[in-house]
Amino acid sequence: MKKYYESTDAINVVAPRAYYIPFSNREDAFKQRKESDRLLYLNGEWKIREYASVLDVEDDFFAVTPEDKIEVPSCVQYYGYDHFQYTNINYPFPFDPPFVPNENPCYHYQRFFTVKKSGKQYLNFEGVDSCFYLYLNDKFVGFSQISHRVSEFDITDFLIDGENKIDVLVLKWCAGSYLEDQDKLRFTGIFRDVYILTRPNGHIVDYKVETDAVGRVKFTLLGGEEATVTLLAESKTVKAGETVEFKIENPVLWSAENPYLYDLYIEHNGEVIGEKVGVRTTEVKDGLYLFNGEPIKLRGVNRHDFNCKTGATVTVENIIEDLTLMKKLNVNAIRTSHYPNMPEFYQLCDRYGFYVIDESDLETHGTQACEYESQWAIDKYDLIMANPLFEKGILERQICNVTRDKNRPCVIMWSLGNESGYGDNLEKAVKWVRANDTRPVHYESINVERKTERAFGYYYNAELDVVSRMYPSVEWMRDEYLPDEKQTRPLVLCEYCHAMGNGPGDFKAYWDLINSSDRLMGAFTWEWADHGVLYGDKGLRYGGDFGETLHDGNFCMDGIITADRRLTQKSMEMKKIYEPVVFEKKDGELKITSRQFFAPIVARLTVTYKDMGKVVGEESTVVGIEPRKSVTLPVKDAHVTIVSLTLVTDCGLLKAGQEIAREGYTEKVNIVSDLAEGKTEIAEKGRYITANGKDVEWTLDKANASVCSIKKNGKELLYTPLSLAVWRAPTDNDRNVRVEWENLRYNEMFSEVREVAVKGNTVEFTGVLATVKLVPAVKYTLKYTFGANGFTAEIDSERRETNKYLPRLGFETKLCKCFDKVSYYGYGSNEAYIDRRISCVKDCYEDTVSNMMVHYVKPQENGSHYGTEVMEITNGTDTVRVEGDFSFSALPYSAQTLTKTAHDWELPESDGTYLNVDYAMAGIGSNSCGPKLDEKFETPRKVAGKLTFIIK
Repeated sequence: MKKYYESTDAINVVAPRAYYIPFSNREDAFKQRKESDRLLYLNGEWKIREYASVLDVEDDFFAVTPEDKIEVPSCVQYYGYDHFQYTNINYPFPFDPPFVPNENPCYHYQRFFTVKKSGKQYLNFEGVDSCFYLYLNDKFVGFSQISHRVSEFDITDFLIDGENKIDVLVLKWCAGSYLEDQDKLRFTGIFRDVYILTRPNGHIVDYKVETDAVGRVKFTLLGGEEATVTLLAESKTVKAGETVEFKIENPVLWSAENPYLYDLYIEHNGEVIGEKVGVRTTEVKDGLYLFNGEPIKLRGVNRHDFNCKTGATVTVENIIEDLTLMKKLNVNAIRTSHYPNMPEFYQLCDRYGFYVIDESDLETHGTQACEYESQWAIDKYDLIMANPLFEKGILERQICNVTRDKNRPCVIMWSLGNESGYGDNLEKAVKWVRANDTRPVHYESINVERKTERAFGYYYNAELDVVSRMYPSVEWMRDEYLPDEKQTRPLVLCEYCHAMGNGPGDFKAYWDLINSSDRLMGAFTWEWADHGVLYGDKGLRYGGDFGETLHDGNFCMDGIITADRRLTQKSMEMKKIYEPVVFEKKDGELKITSRQFFAPIVARLTVTYKDMGKVVGEESTVVGIEPRKSVTLPVKDAHVTIVSLTLVTDCGLLKAGQEIAREGYTEKVNIVSDLAEGKTEIAEKGRYITANGKDVEWTLDKANASVCSIKKNGKELLYTPLSLAVWRAPTDNDRNVRVEWENLRYNEMFSEVREVAVKGNTVEFTGVLATVKLVPAVKYTLKYTFGANGFTAEIDSERRETNKYLPRLGFETKLCKCFDKVSYYGYGSNEAYIDRRISCVKDCYEDTVSNMMVHYVKPQENGSHYGTEVMEITNGTDTVRVEGDFSFSALPYSAQTLTKTAHDWELPESDGTYLNVDYAMAGIGSNSCGPKLDEKFETPRKVAGKLTFIIK
């Protein structure tokens, strides 16, 4: 075999063309492609043989019949071959382009099929990772790479009537792998569909459909002899290289809000192609991004083709499931991170209404970590973009992407790739894209944070239509980008709000700014779904779980939904910020303003009035809101008012009754304390101080200021002391600050009392929170004042100015796990933090301890409820009540257990209920990849507050 895998060339692959599937009859033209009589699927069971190295492969490997079996399409790792591996930035092989390791696993696929020779016949592979040699009836047909391209081969002269044999040799790595260093699990194999198309001689080859806002539809035949094109019963004939034009009077424009499509028929020589046409415009003009002439907002997500059970192999049903969930979460835009998705994805986005930034199969992020001495004396990030070895391969990736998807109305913008630096190779590629299509061009890896003169010049001068950033601070957007007179292009955040674990906490801050300026196009959450692998008899796995030494851990568990497609509490935060309306309640009126540009909203408005958790009234009416307009309705006064908009009829993927927007308004109420006044006997007994109330006895520890015992009628309620604590199980967004926290030994912090004073019913402790080796981190005064059935705990504390902010400051204790029922008045029912509660309503809730725990794949801080004024936890007989202004959580596990456990499915059986009540809790943020937590969401340096604990 020739070492084609050491170049970026493809051999004998037909030139890229627009995606389509031909049919024989006009009435079938828009059916599912599997119903075409011109398509023969080769999916199904194939034979397979593994080679440890390409050097082990015999020259006549195709003469050997493999013994094992595999389903096609699939990824070999799910069949026990090779191993799963997740890396974000790092190349999983030595950086020595164009070479790849000699220990390069290869897979010989073989199957037989029967076909009748007729006209021209083409074999299509829609996705093979990373490259493959193709043989038909023991003859070499060709070689292809670019994992996510359609590789089409003319096999007319290789076929025989009747039974044929196909052999495919797939390599794990090739030179093209240097261009495919995407942040994802690495899979190998024939992972997308394989099929043969039987077509007439002289068939249609390629074409382009273009539209404008006044209804002109231009059809250009780019390849083939001629075609008859029909739109709205008008037919025109066009020859190769020619363009014909149709005019739709009063066109219905396509948009994500109203995805209206027209049927276009393309016919020639007994073959018909059905093309769905969306009339729309997409452009950057006068510094704004305009869709159909309007400065829309892209409320987006980044999506991989991924299924936790099948890897990179996904089905149309999987895509529809994703799109349905996106509609439920008010998503209107998708970036195909970081490669073209399977072809049907775009047709479904056309049909159901999504704006798509279509990204080419290009990422060279690993250059940042390769420790390479640059012979070009340029930024290491730009190594591949400046290397002539890769010029052709980089250009071909743009050609494959743009050519295949050019007729899809959902594609509003081309993206050159992801995190690949910049240089001559990409400049040539962008020139090709701009010369061959009018849609705006996007690329992120040119920004002001790359301070070299060369990179800084690209930021202002590159032939790109938009400024793109990942995870900038809101301050940069507001104070640097918007006032920058040199930068005239609109800004899109191609990635923001890194949704790893418990988070993100940034949605509101970003969108308050984005909604304030038409120059801010919108943003795409990173990312859509976790990339956990379901393999074996355990739960979801991530990097490092497969014996690999190079990996990036659970950094692939960064979705706004779970890997198995369950909505999460953080999903609701994104849904809330992406709502298509704005609610305003003032002076007895509710004003609802539509954020939509093109379609009216017809929905049922339900207004629910509540008083401390009890429904006291409800009103319902159907409202119609024109785009960018408002309606105003009267509303009554109540403690809690909840307004909800639900669909009246089915709408695309959504069913009638689906809630599209929700808001809650809570009026301040005075909470009547359950603390009973009464005489309390306080006594000192050596190390301990006891306080005796009515049926309750408390014991305080002079050593650490904890409440080490609470007995009701002689029965102990505490399993561990109610003591001051600062540690929380680090969230994924704490991954950076966690290093500082652990260096300061916050995870081992304990309380040391320096002075004790008893006066009447009050015991006052003066002390510090400290750890071995270091100067105490916090000084505090803590006063316990006792009543007949409880006490107040009033703290006044100050952290050392040089120390990092605390994870939290409050009390923790362990109760019997029979304390399993919780009621509270605070933000819920989703978990709520100071910076992550826009989907929550302050109201009265009831729940169980097991249900209040949020099961992140990597256990971490979870289940807290910010802004709580009253909380009760009970075993059915005894109740612990807390009053004040606090955050709390009641979970089956301690912060220590959550901290040290790597996977949710490794958590031990619960041995109690762990109650945390906090005066202050740090926000969540998105610093797993995004900016640092905003200072206003850190725990304050000085914390003062009062909590009341009551035993009922």
